[in-house]
Amino acid sequence: MTTLSLEAVARALCADAGYTFGGGIAQGAFKETFLATKADGTKLALKILKPGFSPERTDREMDAMKRCSHANIAALIELAVFVNGGSQHIYLVEAFLDGGTLEDRLKKGLLDRDSLIAIGDPLIEAIGHIANNDLVHRDLKPPNIMFMASSASPIIVDFGIVRDLRKDSITLSFVAMGPGTPFYAAPEQLNNDKALIDWRTDQFALGITLALCHFGVHPYAEQGDTPVQTINRVAARKGPSVAFQEAIAAAKIPVIARMVFPWPADRMRTPELLLEKWRAQRG
Repeated sequence: MTTLSLEAVARALCADAGYTFGGGIAQGAFKETFLATKADGTKLALKILKPGFSPERTDREMDAMKRCSHANIAALIELAVFVNGGSQHIYLVEAFLDGGTLEDRLKKGLLDRDSLIAIGDPLIEAIGHIANNDLVHRDLKPPNIMFMASSASPIIVDFGIVRDLRKDSITLSFVAMGPGTPFYAAPEQLNNDKALIDWRTDQFALGITLALCHFGVHPYAEQGDTPVQTINRVAARKGPSVAFQEAIAAAKIPVIARMVFPWPADRMRTPELLLEKWRAQRG
């Protein structure tokens, strides 16, 4: 099915539901997102799954979103099937986050220390909530952190590769690398060490994200590195560069260094402890 036909499906769905179709917003590996507006002016993100998606992984994404209920995690409003032209299309509806992504905001400049501390607090609370539901997001990164235009509070989106620790892994054990975005992934993801994946995997990705927000560089990057070389350093568990460790010490944000340690056992043990130590950096 082509992008055009998915747009046609979205248009038909909006007409059937009484929504105003607002065009395409984004396109991912498994679904395409469109803007839809209700009669009362409420804007919605309409996400239609592409043909060839993994039903099992999609079920886990939907279950994870239903299981989570937190102000800093995107909420699932509706999950249903729409029949168009004799074909069935699974779609979901979420609130439309009109403030863009953290990636968008970073294009305007890095975050100062106070802004970094402020944004880190709710994000740590959110990954703690995800962890308390026995889930691992596995794809925390600036594009998956969004905002409402009226608020500076971040919202985590896209549970497309969520790991449900209550169920058996659906990642093949023999593959060299597990799901995730390599530049933000923890060593256990890059090496497909499935037994080591838990909430501390999200802690690592958040640490990388926060480091990039303030310093503009990956903690493991050496001067002159390509992204691939940096990813290989993470996979080999080389640890953060000396330059990064010095920068962290000078900025007085030591918790980030702990968040991105190579081995999960050396990172913060619990979300509660991470949040406590993060808040202690204020001032």
